[in-house]
Order: sequence, then structure tokens, then C-alpha cells
Amino acid sequence: MPSLNLLSVFNPSNYWRSGYVTIPWQAIAQQFQISPEELRLSDLRDLSHTPLSAQIDRIDPEDPSRDVLVFHLPKPIPPGSEDEVLASTFIRLDRGQAIPPQLGEPYLEVVTGSDGRERGVRLVNNRLIIWFNLIPAPEDNERNWFSGSATSVQLDHQEILDPFRAAMGEWLGQDPEKRCMQVSKLQLPGTSYPKSPYYQVSLFNHSYRLVSQSSGPVRATITIASEPFDYMGPDPVTGYNRHLVCELYRVISLYAGADYLIEELFVKAKPKALEDRIVDAPDIVNLDFGLHYFAHMNMGQTQDIEQVFPVPDWFAVGSTTPPYAAYGLATNLHIESVTHPHEGDKSCFSWQLLPGKSAKCLHLFMRGQPEGFDARVGHSWYELLYRPLKVEVYQDTEVKHPARNGRLITA
Repeated sequence: MPSLNLLSVFNPSNYWRSGYVTIPWQAIAQQFQISPEELRLSDLRDLSHTPLSAQIDRIDPEDPSRDVLVFHLPKPIPPGSEDEVLASTFIRLDRGQAIPPQLGEPYLEVVTGSDGRERGVRLVNNRLIIWFNLIPAPEDNERNWFSGSATSVQLDHQEILDPFRAAMGEWLGQDPEKRCMQVSKLQLPGTSYPKSPYYQVSLFNHSYRLVSQSSGPVRATITIASEPFDYMGPDPVTGYNRHLVCELYRVISLYAGADYLIEELFVKAKPKALEDRIVDAPDIVNLDFGLHYFAHMNMGQTQDIEQVFPVPDWFAVGSTTPPYAAYGLATNLHIESVTHPHEGDKSCFSWQLLPGKSAKCLHLFMRGQPEGFDARVGHSWYELLYRPLKVEVYQDTEVKHPARNGRLITA
């Protein structure tokens, strides 16, 4: 391990902040020659070298470049410089024994059917219990439109998707249509010739498969992939039409103590056949895509609030009557449109995101906050998506300062 085994952390805000930090793992593993099992992190300001909560998640077993190190900074760090030259703090990497699991860590449970296929995943921390559905018909009947949705979200042990019945202690009588976070449709670039605006794929009635899972002191994370679908459209490198087989990947994370989920999405495409391969080009490419989300939440009369300047990147919806359930969506892409009520149903919401190579979304759940719930969504968007804490491997470069006598002194 190099003598300066440090990570530099930058706070891009003008106020002190703590929180979660994420960095690709592959470069760290190669530079420091350290395994995930023996990694120990500590804040350089902490003279006792108390280990930080940290874990390494394998997002896609086929692509080690997506492995990430994620850790939590509990102690606030000062603002850094706008040009990110001056770090706010440094994190020391050491070798040590693995920290045993602690009570209260987020965890997940995968539920399989009699056929051995995954039916869904339960994500749990001390605030949220979320059932995420992977199959179209969870009740094994003709109602086959629930794939890729959270069909139950319990905030502090009370359902948030049907809050009025939940407040009365009802469970069996809750709306069977309730769900959120459902990617109902994808839009991909249309063919170059003949020219078409976009290629649309419906996903609500097609199963997902579980690609990977991990849990630790920081978060519980799953990666799921949609059923493969054929796509004929422009190659992102050459621009020529190409026949590809695609999957939507969704990385869903529940952090310790959080009342929100973070979701990262990308489309992974491979050549359909040998003749669809391009010489000297990678077989796997990531395509631009647009997302269409759908939710069914019984909130009664609501107050809908959107960010309006410069372009909406978040919106919030909250019930105007007790128990004041509220939901917020924030994204690193722009929101093209929000539809509420969707198709005339006031319990239904839909929103379309503008296209991008990848998307990162925040799903925030609240209760008992009749005012200011939108401010929480906006602040979460700013800290978790727009201006997150940044980290990089410390660069031991030579810094020079002018001295009074005109000579250069090496620091």
C-alpha cells in the first residue's frame, strides 16, 4: 500500500455537511492493493482512528468498473473551495479485520417462488420496510401490471401508499392497485433510416431478474434487470442502425436510517447476432433513454409542487388532510412532464424524464408534515443528486508557493 493511503473529500456547499460518499472501487483496489474484506476507513481528523461505516457493492458482476465503495461521514466537514482544489477532509485507508455486523443495519430479503424464480425483494431499515415486486402478477391472477414497482412502503411501520386506511389500522382492505416507483415505459432513440422520433418499450407487464444484492452498515442494495428486448436503432458510437438486445438495469439502495430510496438506471445493450457486431468496438454499449414513471397512491386532496427554475428536477405531492402523507421525486435528469391526475384518476401519477445515458433518482416518503414537505425534497435533491459530497484518491503533487524573496518554496 502506498505511503499516502488517503482519499480527498470535497464539500461543494458553502455550509458544513455530513453524509454518504461514493467512489468507484476498481481504481482504489488497483492502486492500494487492498481487498474489500480487509478495508478499514477512518477520518484523518479522528486521532482515535474510529472505523467509518463502509462497504463495497458489486453492482454488475459482468462489469467490475461499476463496483463502488460507499461510506458514511458522521462528522460534518467544512466547505471546500469552489474549484475543488482544497479538500474539506481526508480519509485514511488501512488494512484491518472486518467489522462484524451490527444491530440495526439495513438488510434485504429475497423471496422466491416454487419455480425458483425471484418474486420480489424486501428492503428494510429502521424507518422503511419496502416490498419491491419483480413479477407482473404478484397474486398469480389476471392482474399482471405490477412489475418493477414498490407495492408496499411502510414508513415507521405504517403504509404510506394508502395512508388513510393505514391510519385506521386497516391492512386487508387497502387498495390492491397501490404502487410507486414503477418504470412503465422506456423511450429509446428512433431509427436513423427510416427516420423515426423514438422507440417505445413497455415494461409494466414483464418480469425483472435479480442481478446482484448486497447489504452492510451503510445500505442495502439490489441490482435488477428487465426482460431482454430487441431494439433496432442508431448505435451510440457510429450512428448507424444496429440490431441490439437491451435490458434496463435498476440499482435500488436503501441507506441506514433513511426515509428515501436512491435509484440509478442505465440501459445495457449487446449485439443481437454476430453480424451486428462492429469491428474494434465494444460489444456492450449504454444507450440514451427516457423514463416514464407511474404511481398509484391514495392521498386524497393533494398539494402538488414542482421546482420551476431553471428546469424542473424535482416535484413533491402531499395530502392536505391528516396523516399528511407526502412523496417526492428528484432526479439528475430534467422532468419533462408531470401528469396528475393520470387518465382522470386522482390517485394516479405519472412523470416523464428527459433522455440521458444514465439516470439517478430519489424517492422520498414523508408523513405528518403538512407544510414544508416540498423544501425537504428540494434540499435532498441538492445534497444527494445535484451537489453530493465528492471524493477522489489523494494526489501527492508538488505544490509551489511564492516566497517574499522571489524564490519558489516547495511545500
